[in-house]
Amino acid sequence: MKGVTVIRDRALDEEVVRKVFPSGLTVYAVHKPEFNRSYATIATRYGSIDTHLRANGRARRLPDGLAHFLEHKIFETPDGDAFDLFAARGASANAFTSFTSTRYLFGTSGEYAANLRTLLDMVFDLHVTDENVDKEKGMIGQEIAMYDDDPEWRIYFGALEAMYARHPVRIDIAGTQKSIKAITPKLLREVHHSYYHPRIMSLAAVSPEPVSVTFDAVEECVETRSFGRPPRTRGGLPREARRAARRRKSARLPVNRPRLLLAFKDEPPARTGRQHLRRELASGVALDCLFGNSGSIFLKLYEEGLVDENFSCSYTAEGSFAFAMAGGETDDAERLRRALERELNEALQRGISKEEFERTRNKAIGGYARAFNAPERIAQMLIGHHLRGTSLGDYRELLFALTAGEVNRRLRSLLDAAARCYSVVLPR
Repeated sequence: MKGVTVIRDRALDEEVVRKVFPSGLTVYAVHKPEFNRSYATIATRYGSIDTHLRANGRARRLPDGLAHFLEHKIFETPDGDAFDLFAARGASANAFTSFTSTRYLFGTSGEYAANLRTLLDMVFDLHVTDENVDKEKGMIGQEIAMYDDDPEWRIYFGALEAMYARHPVRIDIAGTQKSIKAITPKLLREVHHSYYHPRIMSLAAVSPEPVSVTFDAVEECVETRSFGRPPRTRGGLPREARRAARRRKSARLPVNRPRLLLAFKDEPPARTGRQHLRRELASGVALDCLFGNSGSIFLKLYEEGLVDENFSCSYTAEGSFAFAMAGGETDDAERLRRALERELNEALQRGISKEEFERTRNKAIGGYARAFNAPERIAQMLIGHHLRGTSLGDYRELLFALTAGEVNRRLRSLLDAAARCYSVVLPR
């Protein structure tokens, strides 16, 4: 098959077929005849931090929340709400906007090809009017108000506001009540024309149907269209100092128990691709050694009654920003903060042992292998690696190549005291 690459993981006996179509759309198709469910997701490199539209040699500032607003309007079709179209064929659909991408997806045990054509037509055909845009403003306004009262959302963006002074990652993905008022059908069409371009998009599909079914749907729904020039690559985002912008961000909400989130502002990745992935893997293993369910710091704080099983940690890195977070509910936020600071300083002194490292890395390797048992996880892994500029093979190879020394070096860099800050939500 012309233009096709077959990617194999011989250890797991898995195979991915990759094809780049003339339109520029990159498609990953996985044939899983033993599955009874299909899943597909399509993504564009357009997220909440893409706050400018470049045309005719100049950059125009876009309203905050526009990527998320457009995500909602994509589901509007001339035949009605796309959610209803999917449901009529036994499929469940969804979408989400992140800082750097927007993804659309569906899962079904039934009419895979028909649902895939609906997904592709929906994404590439924008149907907006003054009436349905005004109606959406009211609905998203209610969503923003709901997030304002959500303690998990507030503490997360509180941590981002504490870390970053100017970078748009600190701005709520949904925007504000004021910013969404500036959104018009004309602006949505302009942004859709620029950012929903096949050359910056990718599709991953996992199905018991042959890969040819996926490729045929792309030929029918995408390759018959004409597209203009793709947008310039993301750029012009502010560079920030490593030091956190502020030490503390707090909010009071109607919650029963306080919540604390300790955040670590990291240097953005200097490189993309494999080096970015290697640093991300080292960061994830380091954090899991300390804060995971069997992590040394988590177990100690759990025994002291300062945290419960909902305590979690995460690491996020993109081209222009990177950060780690750890926290959860507690009875005493200030006592937990002091304990975390104390334990972190001790961890930096003693480092991560080889045994801790091996156990945590093996856990990550097992998670990678188990992911191939679920079509959703396979497809989302493929899209994630495509957006990062890596592959599943890179992930497996670099994870096995990781060393305890490398993880300890990453730990010391990531947990720099000057880059720490915290967000807290207290009972009103």
